[in-house]
Amino acid sequence: MHKAYIFFLVVIALLSALIIGIRGAEYYSTPLGERPFHPQYESLKPSGLQGQGFGIIGTMMISCGVALYSSRKRVRLMANFGKIKHFLEFHIFLCLLGPILVVYHTTFKIGGLVAVSFWSMTAVVLSGFIGRYFYVQIPKGIQGNELSRAELHVENGKLADDLATKFGLSKDFITWIDAIAVPKEWAPRMSLVEVINFFVINDLTRRSKLNQLFVRLERHGLHPSLLARLRTIALRRITLTRRIAFLEQFRQIFHYWHVIHLPFSIVMFLVLFVHIGVAVAFGYTWIW
Repeated sequence: MHKAYIFFLVVIALLSALIIGIRGAEYYSTPLGERPFHPQYESLKPSGLQGQGFGIIGTMMISCGVALYSSRKRVRLMANFGKIKHFLEFHIFLCLLGPILVVYHTTFKIGGLVAVSFWSMTAVVLSGFIGRYFYVQIPKGIQGNELSRAELHVENGKLADDLATKFGLSKDFITWIDAIAVPKEWAPRMSLVEVINFFVINDLTRRSKLNQLFVRLERHGLHPSLLARLRTIALRRITLTRRIAFLEQFRQIFHYWHVIHLPFSIVMFLVLFVHIGVAVAFGYTWIW
């Protein structure tokens, strides 16, 4: 169900962006000086029925995405209302499709004070992708709350027991699995650049290293039917071991990321409110 939910959100976002882009492609590709003479001008211009609608709906989506996710994280009454990760995924959906609609509202013409809000929005979206990567590196419980180091070690210990008792792996094999997850250097001494470099390389090489280890397991007579189950547990062990090793660094990185992400969001909304106020003052009230 969760995969279907994610697939549905992705399809809706892609179809919306493609359909609007295809329908207005001729207008958006027309030089600015010739657009007033285009048949779609009255509808797709920033103050037109569709053009202004894109801006209003996109702004509402961004605002709802921020409000829902922030409320789930900070409002005590919503603490047990669904999983944080589901709110985050819906937040990403709204705050990705919303800016796309805002771009169509601008008709790809950016200038003046609104440009500050637009580029702030762009910075928020791009930093959001980076923040999402950092966020998933911090282990969460069922409800999406951060787990303590002690809880992580207990869970990782259970995985080690499963590997030893259910599959008969020796301590050497478990050590080899753990070696895939952590760097040779002690993690807390690594710089931010070294941490990110390790994660990128580790993500790219992890499966090939695990495959090499599985070749050894096959040679030791492990039944092929058990390999798939073993791979799942081993990957979980690798992921969890890596996150435990870098837990404090990623908590710190995520904290600093907020320091960058939040100001851009504030600037975006401040300039947006000014833009809306000016538009309403000049009578651009869409369908009302």
